[in-house]
Amino acid sequence: MIHHICSRMTRGIGVLATALAVAASSLAAQTGSVTGRITDAQTGLPVPSAQVFIADLDLGVLTQQNGSYNLQNVPAGTQTLTVQRLGYREVTGTLQVSAGQTVIQDFEVTRAALQLDEVIVTGTPGGTQRRALGNAVARLDATELTERAAIGDLQDLLAARAPGVQFQRISGNVGGGSGIQIRGVSSLELGAQPLVYVDGIRIDNDQGVGPEIGTGRDATPLNDINPADIESIEIVKGPAAATLYGTEASAGVIQIITKRGQAGEPEFSFSTRQGTNFMVDPAGKIGTQYYCQPLENGNPRSGACPDDLIRTFNIYEHERDFNGNEIFGYGYSQNYNLSVRGGTEQVRYYLSGDWSDEQGIVSYNWDNRTNFRGNMTVLLTEGLTIDVSTGYVEGETRFAGATPGDGGVWQDMVWAFGYRLNSINTSAREGGLRGFQEHTPENVADVDARREFSRFTGSLQANHTYGGWLTQRLIVGLDRGWDTNSRYTPLDPNGFFPENARGEIFYERPQVTNQTLDYAVNARYQLTDVIGTTTSFGAQYNRRQEETIENTGSGFGSPLQRSINQTTLANLLLDYTSEENKSLGFYIQEEVSLNDRLFLTGAVRADDNSTFGEDFDLVYYPKVSGAWVVSEEDFWGVDFINSFRVRAAWGEAGRQPSVFAARNLYTAFPGPGGRPGLAPDAPGNPNVGPERTSEIEWGFDIAVLDERLSAEFTYFDQTITDALTDQALPPSFGFPGQVDSNLGELKNWGWEIGMDARVIDRANVALDLAAAGSYVENQITFLGDGILESANFQLGHPYPSVVGARVVSAELDAPGQLNRESAMCDSGAGPFGNLKGGPLVRCVDIPEQQILYGPAYPKYTVSFAPTLTLFNDIQVFALAEGQYGRWVADIGAEFASRRDNSFFTVCKCNALVEAAENAVFDDERYFGRVNADFWKMREIGVRYSLPGSLVQRVGADRASISASARNPFTIWQRSETDYGGKRIPDPEINRNTTAGANASIYEFPGIASVSVTMRVTF
Repeated sequence: MIHHICSRMTRGIGVLATALAVAASSLAAQTGSVTGRITDAQTGLPVPSAQVFIADLDLGVLTQQNGSYNLQNVPAGTQTLTVQRLGYREVTGTLQVSAGQTVIQDFEVTRAALQLDEVIVTGTPGGTQRRALGNAVARLDATELTERAAIGDLQDLLAARAPGVQFQRISGNVGGGSGIQIRGVSSLELGAQPLVYVDGIRIDNDQGVGPEIGTGRDATPLNDINPADIESIEIVKGPAAATLYGTEASAGVIQIITKRGQAGEPEFSFSTRQGTNFMVDPAGKIGTQYYCQPLENGNPRSGACPDDLIRTFNIYEHERDFNGNEIFGYGYSQNYNLSVRGGTEQVRYYLSGDWSDEQGIVSYNWDNRTNFRGNMTVLLTEGLTIDVSTGYVEGETRFAGATPGDGGVWQDMVWAFGYRLNSINTSAREGGLRGFQEHTPENVADVDARREFSRFTGSLQANHTYGGWLTQRLIVGLDRGWDTNSRYTPLDPNGFFPENARGEIFYERPQVTNQTLDYAVNARYQLTDVIGTTTSFGAQYNRRQEETIENTGSGFGSPLQRSINQTTLANLLLDYTSEENKSLGFYIQEEVSLNDRLFLTGAVRADDNSTFGEDFDLVYYPKVSGAWVVSEEDFWGVDFINSFRVRAAWGEAGRQPSVFAARNLYTAFPGPGGRPGLAPDAPGNPNVGPERTSEIEWGFDIAVLDERLSAEFTYFDQTITDALTDQALPPSFGFPGQVDSNLGELKNWGWEIGMDARVIDRANVALDLAAAGSYVENQITFLGDGILESANFQLGHPYPSVVGARVVSAELDAPGQLNRESAMCDSGAGPFGNLKGGPLVRCVDIPEQQILYGPAYPKYTVSFAPTLTLFNDIQVFALAEGQYGRWVADIGAEFASRRDNSFFTVCKCNALVEAAENAVFDDERYFGRVNADFWKMREIGVRYSLPGSLVQRVGADRASISASARNPFTIWQRSETDYGGKRIPDPEINRNTTAGANASIYEFPGIASVSVTMRVTF
């Protein structure tokens, strides 16, 4: 019986299975499939995670990492396919699906002009849509930039791409860098470095790292981050946006967001870059140099030189043509990168490895580094996600211009002496220098200055969502760097450095640790159909510790010795420093939205910091902002304006004083009987507190002409109160020197504008133009009692500034003989008597009068970035930048003139030059102080995406090859020479600083590079 029943059930199931199979076959015969790829119309890159769907059928999928999609079981007939992706304009297409067939349908999507629904994570707790922000936040798509051109470091990635963000120089050292300014200089003492975060944790962004060379430290830890690992960068530009970051954020905040995994099959990407670094026309940058011949006993002639005895030379050409030495060459540059990303909906990953080797324009300057990154996202539950981000770098840099206070071969060429040319001088000492100022190129090459570094940056971020209304975020992280800085001068009796006489080595081990703990919670309520609220609370704890051991030893017994333990104990100096800074802050914020178009936000933060004086209490920073998307209102009827948003914000933030500003410091010394004693070393100020910056900014965002043109405009006005300055102490105080005091005030104001336009949009030709501009100006408006003013630090002046006398007329009694009484100078105008345009007065009656030449920062910065796309697979791109209003102090040009290798200082036949050189009058415009306006080509290149049919033959998904040049030439330079006729090689030659007057002493001019990059994804 049972057997009979089982037999009937088996037959029944078989019949049902057969029926289902027949039905499925019949259904498949009535359907087809649609497949294709979604790419960016401007860059040609794939667009992942785009929604591709047929709305009428409720059928859709997400694109994979390579932009591909595959829709199955699409009913035969005419269907309308829609593509949507946040940040892109929606696109639709009508297609005919045939039963049993596959339709291939590719789409190019165009980016939305304003992207008001884009989520911004910086400056807001938990992130929010751009439409709700009352302040400007710049965002850069790093992936697009790095896939298009050769990007070597963060400076290449950021420079000239966001209005208001400036780098003060281009380093001629590979491995060097520059400090950053956002909206100019807003502190008298603390520089302009912004806070920098990577995936939510604060990292070290010291002004300069590496050994002391020239006049400072040339490298920056920001360049330890591999640009190829970055997804995007967000930039908060001022206190109105940075209130929630508190006491250390008034100079701005840069948030770096690294790449994450995406659901899908593993996608591998490999790239290689090959190129060269070089200096453009070094002989032309040196310019024509002068001397007087014949010599007097092998020495230069004294007094004025007659015209018929003046000789010219160029030290670079002389060394090449007479001695057969090409001082600068072409440095080989190479980079290799391999990454993989993929995963499931529950676990996603991104892994990468990168190795680069950069050779400079001299054989002893190089930089090599290895980067690793591993990021993982784990969906533990439906409402709990864990993001783990880790990065590690190690490398070594050897610098050119290795000696502090001496510079390198560039300085020895600029300050060259014609009477030392070995083509005319055979004396052992002078002829042995071959015309160079103090050292020969091979002597400079023997000095070895290095930075060996390793750095780990890791964070864990937990995101928890409950009930769709409550969101929590916890971030913990560590950034730690281990550096070894060294500088070695060998024992060499024939060397020209003073250290050569005994041999010297400097050895330093700094370790910097940054720890971050950040918690934020958001509660969102939709009170009515119209009104929504978001209440946020957060707490942040940051700890920075720097520990440094430093040794300097001299007295080697042999040229073969080069380690610190091989110097004599009597000549060994040991120093140890340890600094720690802790900050703790809490904030609360309330955001109210009306119809998701009008947004009002208010917040307040309370901060404490370990550097505050013991008599200083908590500091509070408030914030208020508003934004209104006017174009989404029912009454809006301006058809050609597609989007229009107005915004305004007011807020405060601060900058903390230095670690020991509030504490008295003592130094130990051997006392009576060999017992240690203490002596005052540096005084502290128990009342010192943070600088406080209040800012109001307002602006608008607009898109017109079917979103083919979009623009953003922002005006800002900052007041910096309690600005930290040096206050002199009376001798009776008992401590030497001065203390940091909150006794200054500074005003800082300006505007920024950014624009994107699609100028041409045709089937096979497209032209896009991105443009940006900014204006910034500041002024010292108050200095308290006892403040130590200087020539570049005066009430009523911009800060920093370049100043000097202004000699208007003068006469010579004979060549080289100035009639001092005839020299007339500008006596100064304005409320403080230090602006140009005053009555003419005899220079002898106003000795050392200091008149403002101009600010030492660019007041205007403009950039243009056109991109021409041909046949969807060829891109021609460029980036040009212009800066206006800045004055620089080219100390190389100054001392070249003062060492008499310019025409006028040799002939002594120009009355104004002779008066300017007078130590009493001192008109610096004749000695290297110049207006530094310029236009430079920052980037130019072409990128070609190889045909898919060719790429797929080798098993790859896509491939491209690009060729680009960085800083290849100067388009225009206002001051080719100073007033005295001495060549100004580069208007950006400068120390690594964001405060203080721009000075070029002991610095290399910037160098250029050309690279070819191949990228394959499979």
